[in-house]
Amino acid sequence: MMSKQMKQAFIRMILWSLVFVFFLAIFLSGDTLATWGDNTRKTIMVAALFLAGFGGDIVLNIVYRKKKGEITKDERDDSIEKRAVSAGFIVTLVYVFLFAITLYTKNETSGFVPVAWLWFLAYSLICVANISVTAFSVFFYRKGGL
Repeated sequence: MMSKQMKQAFIRMILWSLVFVFFLAIFLSGDTLATWGDNTRKTIMVAALFLAGFGGDIVLNIVYRKKKGEITKDERDDSIEKRAVSAGFIVTLVYVFLFAITLYTKNETSGFVPVAWLWFLAYSLICVANISVTAFSVFFYRKGGL
């Protein structure tokens, strides 16, 4: 049986994975990289997508909020949460480092980085952080919190 925290982490992981897949589909389609600043339609689509992701987080927090007198978290849940955030932080740092090094390497001779890639990094970072933390939460819960 899944605890409330594991269910919430699992649903949040699915939510942000879907946001990431749709974000990639929007951002990497057509000439988005070349026309990012002039592409109002795609900019609004991406903003709406992330609004839906954060809106989903709010709905999950409302649905899974603690009811009066109910014990929903214990020391094991706190330990899992801390370990998941720590592991997710490491994944996020590695992602940013590798992405930045790749941008530098690919654009070293031209002397500039297309601004669309910086937007991509900013948006994808939100997804990577949310997915990695929730995936580690689910992993640690499945391991039994050890």
